[in-house]
Amino acid sequence: MSQTLNSEINFDIKRMRRKTVAIHVQNNSVEVRAPYSTSKSFIDEFVAEKRQWIINKLLEQEQKESEVFCIEDGAALPFMGFPITIQTQLARRNSAKLVGEDLYLKLSENSAENRCRLMDKWLLQQAKHEIPDLVELFAKDMKLWHKVSQIKFRKTKSKWGHCTATGILQFNPLILLAPESIMNYLIVHELCHLVHQNHSKSYWQLVSRYDPKYQESEKWLKQHGHKLWYR
Repeated sequence: MSQTLNSEINFDIKRMRRKTVAIHVQNNSVEVRAPYSTSKSFIDEFVAEKRQWIINKLLEQEQKESEVFCIEDGAALPFMGFPITIQTQLARRNSAKLVGEDLYLKLSENSAENRCRLMDKWLLQQAKHEIPDLVELFAKDMKLWHKVSQIKFRKTKSKWGHCTATGILQFNPLILLAPESIMNYLIVHELCHLVHQNHSKSYWQLVSRYDPKYQESEKWLKQHGHKLWYR
């Protein structure tokens, strides 16, 4: 259910089994999650009280959206620590090839959606080619290679990487667009979860053993991680 306040803040109400009212601002939209018994008037008042916080969050997201890469002809973006330039060409079918510092995107349709679709496909191929070797290199150095059962890839908004108790490591292909130190940190981060399936003190001590500057990488991701996305 979508509601509008006179203050021009649009929001959706999602009623569910919970004890408190919470506001989630994501993808330029506002969602109020509330218990089934919460009255509409209470929700309106709650949103009104949080109006400035909501506006700040929306402005912050708008700013971040303006900082993501645009996949278009002549655009520059990093790849494994080096700058590359997008070169688009119309063709009968989609294909992508990196030649020197130029990434040629041959497009059956020159639309933003198709360019991003092709970029996703190319980046996934590169991730499957590059990251397993890096994982093996770090894992052997950390004496953890025997614990790795599978390496998978998934582009997701919520995580840069994931590790299961059964030794499956999953990485977001977008990490190839991050600086080399960040990419290496993310690999170490997930490998350490093979020992500690948590973020305990012992876990971070293990991370620091193999990446003494991990806190700098964590800070970089919080400040710049959104810039690795593209549209």
